[in-house]
Amino acid sequence: MAAEPIIGHLLPTDDDHKRHQLEAGTRLVRRLIRVIRELARGSLHDGHEHAADLPGFRLGIVVRADDGNETYVAVKITGSVPGDLVAVILRHVPGCDPELWDTAVRLPERSLFGPEQAWFNVMEPKAAAQLLEEDV
Repeated sequence: MAAEPIIGHLLPTDDDHKRHQLEAGTRLVRRLIRVIRELARGSLHDGHEHAADLPGFRLGIVVRADDGNETYVAVKITGSVPGDLVAVILRHVPGCDPELWDTAVRLPERSLFGPEQAWFNVMEPKAAAQLLEEDV
């Protein structure tokens, strides 16, 4: 009878699983940062909501810039996300002070639907100009 191969040392350990989760979280945050900039840039160009589907939720951003007035930003999330991920999203909207976000009951063009949550802020003019100049 042949001896069974011992492979236990080749299987993932708890540390391997933790590292995989950490790396997956890092990939999600990097993707979020890229998507947030793309959505904000697109909305800054046309003033309409731009949205993207992410794992478990939909992220929408509306940026409205008027000559001589402040640049308004609204972030909308549809679906369920942990509170700490909301903070990560709001912290990475270009040109917006993370401490000045406030909840919104409506978007510029409509009221919120049941599963939506939204926040608003003001974007710094220099950040808006830089965002418009970025190549996609």
